Amino acid sequence: MDELELLARALPDAPPPSTEVVARARARLAADGVRTRRVPGRSRARLWGWALSSAVATAAMVIAVTLVANLASAPAPVLVQPRNNELLDLAARVERLPEGRGAYWREVIITGGRISAGGYDLLTRQRIERTAPLDTTEKFMLRTSAQAALPASAADERAWRAAGAPTRVKPRCTKDNPADECRPIQITDQPRGCEWRDGNDAQVGDHSLADLTLADLAAIPADRNGLLAKLRDYHRIWQDRGFKQPFEEFLPLAGNLLSMPIRPQLRAAILRLLAELPDTKVYGTATDPLGRKALSVTFTRDREQPRSPGSKPLPAYTRTFLDMETGAALARASYVPGGSGGDVLTHYIAQAPETGWITSRPTPPKSCKVR
Repeated sequence: MDELELLARALPDAPPPSTEVVARARARLAADGVRTRRVPGRSRARLWGWALSSAVATAAMVIAVTLVANLASAPAPVLVQPRNNELLDLAARVERLPEGRGAYWREVIITGGRISAGGYDLLTRQRIERTAPLDTTEKFMLRTSAQAALPASAADERAWRAAGAPTRVKPRCTKDNPADECRPIQITDQPRGCEWRDGNDAQVGDHSLADLTLADLAAIPADRNGLLAKLRDYHRIWQDRGFKQPFEEFLPLAGNLLSMPIRPQLRAAILRLLAELPDTKVYGTATDPLGRKALSVTFTRDREQPRSPGSKPLPAYTRTFLDMETGAALARASYVPGGSGGDVLTHYIAQAPETGWITSRPTPPKSCKVR
């Protein structure tokens, strides 16, 4: 299982692009050199509309059920001599950082994907904010808003305007699409439909590695041997739930801890471990889907992926974007090659800048419907 499959399973309410969408985007890029516009981090005038679905939160819960494993006696992981000096240098800087802490961990997740609306492509955007308290007697908070989108490129915007610039569009859906994925999407650059809920779910992160609480994260050893032993425990959970990937294939998922509230010394240990993996590659400085400068890396080899049953595999690849000061994972994104016009961003999940420790319990905005 690679990062692309993990990302697709993590985000069922943001469907991957169809082969039609990708083919049209790549043809347009090859024909006139129009580059797919990624989300700018600074330009608010063109920023996608905020969006959110409680299905994202549900998906995070489901991942732990659909992505985990069981091992009676696992062989030692296949590791090589460190060859990714950028990761090792980053680890050396990160482990000297002070540990930040607050009463609440607030995680703001933004996801996006390319879909076809018939005649043009849209880039969707969703937003979910979860706040987990250190005090386990308190409830966690969940803030959501509706899905929104903007045209994916200048060519798509022209086609959208030629179609009458509709304010809501219904994506082209196949008969096997869940109903939630085929609901009309609002064309907007502003947040809409805010909801606020309290609940009892104590887990944090995307749950792709294991179901982890703030206390669980604090207890993960920061030394290499202790970290490997804990990862073996998580791998056994995977196999107990029916998956049979060997430990070597599971090991790159340690990178998912980098997006969670872990202490700097543990983050440094994870970076060093990932630097040893045979498929880890560092691609240097790049811009993540939210427009931030980051270190672009991958922990698994690129491979072709069928995006729907019976479809032709696409040469898709994924990148993880690391903060060059803290080592935190800012985003994971999927792309397909787009020829001379640039590669096509098809899917991403990112942590917004608001993510971090806070000292006070947040209160619902007046615009939010409290449930």
